[in-house]
Amino acid sequence: MIKEVPLFKSPGRFVFCDQYDKHRIEKLLVEAITLSEAIHDLPILPKWSSQIDPELLYSSVAGTAAIEGNALNAEKVRALDEGKIADDGHTAKDRLEITNLISAYRAIDTLPEKPIPLIFSQKHIKELHKHVTSDLPYKDNIPGAYRNEEVMVGDKAHGGIYKPPKIFEDVQKLMDEFIEWMNSDDLINEHVFIRAALAHYHFSLIHPFLDGNRRVARLLEALLLQSAGIRYVPKMLSHYYYRHVDDYYRAFSDTIRAKKEVTPFLEFNLRGVIESLQQMKTRIAILIRMLVMREHIHILSSKKSISKRQGDLLTLLLDDASGKPFTLQELRHSMPYSLLYQKVSEMTARRDLKNLLEKKMLTTDTKGRFALNLHGFDS
Repeated sequence: MIKEVPLFKSPGRFVFCDQYDKHRIEKLLVEAITLSEAIHDLPILPKWSSQIDPELLYSSVAGTAAIEGNALNAEKVRALDEGKIADDGHTAKDRLEITNLISAYRAIDTLPEKPIPLIFSQKHIKELHKHVTSDLPYKDNIPGAYRNEEVMVGDKAHGGIYKPPKIFEDVQKLMDEFIEWMNSDDLINEHVFIRAALAHYHFSLIHPFLDGNRRVARLLEALLLQSAGIRYVPKMLSHYYYRHVDDYYRAFSDTIRAKKEVTPFLEFNLRGVIESLQQMKTRIAILIRMLVMREHIHILSSKKSISKRQGDLLTLLLDDASGKPFTLQELRHSMPYSLLYQKVSEMTARRDLKNLLEKKMLTTDTKGRFALNLHGFDS
């Protein structure tokens, strides 16, 4: 469906469009849906969620803020949220931008998952903008209030300058049309991955506020995905956009030039969805393997196939999130392994390693380093 809206004072017509190359987009959409459903069915222990969820929050906040020039990385975002960050050169504005974004994402997290698509309103959008820009010293920006002056978006390096509609009457009219269009039967019946991307793209073109528009666009996308029960992607996409920021801006420019189809932006967006889901699927699979490995260690220990010390070594390796390989000398002299091996001979340490290699609980590389083998119980 293409919807052309005449404007009061801005030149031309604004186009709402959901037309795309079916061959290019539907293949990506099927892959994204399949991955999402597979992840949704995976068992997630509460302790895993308590580790994963904050990491995604902080990387998302850092990513979406960095696109707009904020210098706080995910580690510093966490420190700020936990009240542990010192004034190390970052401005009060930088810190408040981060605090506001954390608040916005947490507000989205409180929304219940619904069996039917979210019918959203301008109130939702204005509330997101208030979260993002409250108390920030953006010139003439009023949190939650649409603009009444001209703005320019983009730059020549990423496809050129785009001038959104420039007066309040046009902005208000387009936001009315945007809400009506996004809540129409045609868009409600689209998969949420498509609907959320279309919301992100068209909201960004309207650019209704004086500041904070792109952050609100990404939050609006997250809101729609979160309400549909999509796991992890609502936060991961912002970091994907940051890592591929040149392609992100180019996707906007290419789609604007395409005029009556949105294939470039949808294609870029769905590749981000797929990459995010693949990363999370791999991470969850590793966590599940680690859980199974603990049970396998317990079974081997109970059967006396491995000694208590060998079982303790494997448990230490499971507890070490880095997965860094180790040498025989590190086993005997470096923490935490030396707690087990500092009082035994080198021959005993070699015998332990040999036994664990034979049991396929460890692997070794060409440099003589050892590492946990999470596939050791497959055969």
